[in-house]
Amino acid sequence: MIFKASNRNDAALFPREETISEGATVRLLPHANVSREGPKPAAKSYWLAVASAEHVRLGREHGFMQVCHGKPGPLKRIKPGDGIVYYSPSLTMGGRDGFQSFTAIGYVREGEVYRAQMDCGKAYRRDVDWLDAPEQPLRPLLGWLDFTQDKNWGYRLRFGLVDFGQSDFEFLQEIMTSELEVVKQRRLQA
Repeated sequence: MIFKASNRNDAALFPREETISEGATVRLLPHANVSREGPKPAAKSYWLAVASAEHVRLGREHGFMQVCHGKPGPLKRIKPGDGIVYYSPSLTMGGRDGFQSFTAIGYVREGEVYRAQMDCGKAYRRDVDWLDAPEQPLRPLLGWLDFTQDKNWGYRLRFGLVDFGQSDFEFLQEIMTSELEVVKQRRLQA
């Protein structure tokens, strides 16, 4: 950074001002604690949320997500721009129908967690831009997703919101917006 010295008292800029004559060119060196790089953008995270298909479909229709029976804490971990995938073990809450499908995929919008009124009370939500993607059964993808490689992968899902790998998210996004067999062939050739 280059400044022209003036007769002003700029003690913060020129601590030894008495030795600088007016009109002289002065080169200021950056402070040791100042980075030359701009602020780094926050790293994008990817999340796997768990809810019944019925609840996810309602959220897709109205552009929001909610997890863990409407608690705010888990939603506060999510940042705008993060990727969200919903997994639905059943069609209805508490159901035992073996639905087991990925039911939505999208990106969190700008904004904060907010409280919304529901029939059964109040719940916290975040707004999401959902992609136009059909639901995808889990079973044909078991060998293809990193998070299912662990023998007890389903145990983690009981928390309702878990971190999800970028490669798994991108694979699901590709699958849910394309044909499964075409994507598998493309991945095998890569």
